[in-house]
Amino acid sequence: MSADDALNALAFLEAMYPLEGELQLSEAAASALAAHDAGEVPPLAGLSALELALYVPLSDESERRVELAVALPLPAGAPRISLRPPAFLTRSEAELLAGAIPPADEGLASSDAIMLAVEAVQAAALALPAAPESPRKAEDDDDDGPLERVWFWFPSLSTREKRKDLVTYAARYRLRGFVLSGKPALLCLEGGGRAVDRYMGAIKSESWGDIPSYQKKVTERLRRPISDAERKFDTMTDITSLITHHGTYNHRGDMSEVKKFMDEWGVGDDFAGAVMNAS
Repeated sequence: MSADDALNALAFLEAMYPLEGELQLSEAAASALAAHDAGEVPPLAGLSALELALYVPLSDESERRVELAVALPLPAGAPRISLRPPAFLTRSEAELLAGAIPPADEGLASSDAIMLAVEAVQAAALALPAAPESPRKAEDDDDDGPLERVWFWFPSLSTREKRKDLVTYAARYRLRGFVLSGKPALLCLEGGGRAVDRYMGAIKSESWGDIPSYQKKVTERLRRPISDAERKFDTMTDITSLITHHGTYNHRGDMSEVKKFMDEWGVGDDFAGAVMNAS
């Protein structure tokens, strides 16, 4: 292992947890990742570790989160992972979750070690008593948040079953938009901002539950407030078959065709901002 392992873990976690409130990097970790992404030498001199915090939901349906404090040792070493007890857990409940975190394993990539800890904590949380029902719970569940159009980018998406889940899960959260598979792949969603967050949480934990952690990569590229009149999609659709694909495995979509469709559908500016890094 080397400093590259720690930097790769930061990049993986940023892609895996793009939503606000899921991941918090220390100032040193954020600076190192920014330099790494820019192809520059990260400012690691004098640092013994890169630190971050993950805020992990106890289950797919729970809004209760626990904080996992993570330190990625420099220049090498297994990540140090601990649970910071939240106020809503008793001491014994917090000790149960903390005890589920696997011991350090020098043979694992740091990203895999962290995801194993997340999964172990969530598995242990199944033994906890259910949270008291809030009088506002039903109302909160229906509160999708302000309307937004949100764009996500995947380095690769090809499995037909996973594509189908991205479409069918959308109905559960009253979302519209499209998914385009390939290498890279694109997901556009219109609906309540909080509903989008819940949708992505369910996709990661349910649909992607059988995918190795290093392959669970998705990045939120653009989130824009919209009005009901500005909606451009009536349904959630897989548009992969509409686009010409090429390459050895016929998995690279023709981006000029994609852009043409986006312009016709009235989301060309968003597409440019999310995918083509235009303003």
